[in-house]
Amino acid sequence: MTLVLIISACAFVALIATGVHYFVHKRMRTAILEPYNEVTAAVYATFGVLYAVILGLLVSHGQTRRDVVMTSSVREAAMLVDVAQAARTFGPGPADSVRTACLVYADHVRSIEWNISSNDTPPLHQHRHFDAIWEVVRRIDPVGPRQEGIYLSMLDVLGKMSEERYERLAATGDHMSLFLKVVLLLGAAVTVAFLWFFGMNDNRIHLAYTWLVTLMLSLVLVLIFALDNPMQIGVGVHPIAYERAIYDLNGMASN
Repeated sequence: MTLVLIISACAFVALIATGVHYFVHKRMRTAILEPYNEVTAAVYATFGVLYAVILGLLVSHGQTRRDVVMTSSVREAAMLVDVAQAARTFGPGPADSVRTACLVYADHVRSIEWNISSNDTPPLHQHRHFDAIWEVVRRIDPVGPRQEGIYLSMLDVLGKMSEERYERLAATGDHMSLFLKVVLLLGAAVTVAFLWFFGMNDNRIHLAYTWLVTLMLSLVLVLIFALDNPMQIGVGVHPIAYERAIYDLNGMASN
């Protein structure tokens, strides 16, 4: 339903631009514009290519951020399960404490961190659930070479999990500035307005060009703004890795 609304909104914007185009050309005869078509086309191609390059770079950057969030979340969730599995070496008490801390953290990421909007300020204590895992692991007192080796392995996994977490948070918080958004919108408006300076014998085809160009630009801008939040519903990453981790961690309690 969301996709239908987005396409409908973009089509409506294109219809408005086409209506403005119609009234502009109603006051200006096509014969006056036709002699300048070659010059207008050259100028349009120049800044049109520049604007297209900017759009392409922003789409690529947004998709890269999305891939980083997806990869880091999968690795982080898998490491949560690994830490809980390794903790079973130290007996039921430490194993249950580590598993509970990992379970609380996974649920916090899935339900809280994943729903923070790009305009919201992250909570001051958003690291407390991750710190709780470290605190539980630090209280473990390994006995014998076997437990000491596994304990060092757990610390190494926690260190890597911390790196994955910070990569995910960094990719999530790298939002576009307001200035860049304004530039994108102005560039789209100028690109559409430049179509009004062409003259064509068949005005209906000219209006169709305007509608299609506006629709395409609107869809690309919607994609760029959506990719600005890698956790956006639709194009963003779903926290399925943490949901799977929660399922696996709950399953350990019955084993």
